[in-house]
Amino acid sequence: MIEPNEWQIAGSWVEIYEHIFVPAMIEEWISPVVALVRLRPGNHVLDVACGTGALTRYVAKSVGVNGRVVGLDLNSEMLSVARALSLDWLSVSSIEWREGDVCAIPFADETFDAVLSTFALMFFPDRVAALKEMRRVLRPGGRMALAVWGAMNQCPGQTAMKESWERHFGADEAAGFVRQHILGDPEIVHGLIHEAGYNLVSVLPTVGAVRFLSPAHLVRSYGALIGKQVDAQTRASLIEEVSAALQPYVGEDGLVYPIEAILASARK
Repeated sequence: MIEPNEWQIAGSWVEIYEHIFVPAMIEEWISPVVALVRLRPGNHVLDVACGTGALTRYVAKSVGVNGRVVGLDLNSEMLSVARALSLDWLSVSSIEWREGDVCAIPFADETFDAVLSTFALMFFPDRVAALKEMRRVLRPGGRMALAVWGAMNQCPGQTAMKESWERHFGADEAAGFVRQHILGDPEIVHGLIHEAGYNLVSVLPTVGAVRFLSPAHLVRSYGALIGKQVDAQTRASLIEEVSAALQPYVGEDGLVYPIEAILASARK
């Protein structure tokens, strides 16, 4: 692992994502998303934009020795960590890690019983095309499920970070926080899935929690994740501002604040 940087957080950006952001923000949603597709032993499942593979590994436990699980991601660094983690984990099903674009999924029509994607749709350049590709590789009657972040105003942590980042670095630097929540309207999510040709579309806003050790840990982790270079005074100001904004959410368990996610499912 890479030594701590100026943010005092050790690891490469992808290690920081896996070891800090996955447990803090992603893990809570894995089981609810997987439950939407009602997996059975022997199913063939594709995890689109799988990242470091947290959901992919979870799915492998559900489909058994006769199942097939594929994790697809465009980022080779993410997949390298996913492969390394899977070597240390005894799976009841083999996992295939594939580098590829969701808008040109490298599999034949009707290959999978289920296709999943968590917190990625908002980053796809052509969301309808991506959803159509996910539908193409589904077998008739197959299930698709995904999650995106909900409205930013339902997430005080993201709001505090966005406001502090914008204050110090401008709107362009803070745009990443806004982009994460750009599909925060359930009607927009429903419309995209319907336009892509799915049936029985269901969209459900749900509130969960984000957990960091402290507001300072949140700021330092994000700064290290994106490799932001700042002077010590600016770094201290960011931590002070975000800590003040999020003080109501600090308690015995550290920093715990609400966040809304939109869970969606559909059939082919």
